[in-house]
Amino acid sequence: MKRSPILLGTTVLLGALAGAAFLPPAAAGSKPAVQLNVDRAVPRDVDDAVHQAIVRDYSAAWQSLSNALANNNTGTLHDNFIGFALDKLIQRVNDQQRAGLRTRLVDRGHKVEAIFYSLDGSAMELHDQATLETQILDGNTVIHSDRAAIQYYVVMTGAEDRWKVRVLETSKE
Repeated sequence: MKRSPILLGTTVLLGALAGAAFLPPAAAGSKPAVQLNVDRAVPRDVDDAVHQAIVRDYSAAWQSLSNALANNNTGTLHDNFIGFALDKLIQRVNDQQRAGLRTRLVDRGHKVEAIFYSLDGSAMELHDQATLETQILDGNTVIHSDRAAIQYYVVMTGAEDRWKVRVLETSKE
């Protein structure tokens, strides 16, 4: 099947979002490993319950993102993402679905540092060094594969009974 230059550019961009160091990948269907350091969080200290909730919910968000991209189904994104991050990810899934593609993420873990925790406890800024492998598939054929360590800037906010990802942006470095 012939691909347009825009589609090929999108394919390369999608592939460039991933990468991997040599850490063991998360098993299919399992939550990716998240190591959270809260020592530098200001202006408020992060207590153990919040620390555990952030690790649980951030890992669940990446699992949801991986499933959405692999299955071209945005349904589970609503459980873990909100606002700008949700809108952007829904658009990404819709774009790849229209192009007849899927994305397989092999998540090799996240080293996350809490930078800011709001005084009212409603928001947290995180810096994530994610190790990912991204495979772009056309049907069952891998047409692009990439491995990289990627820096993400993340804002999580309290919503309902969990923390949700409101912003998920890659570093421009």
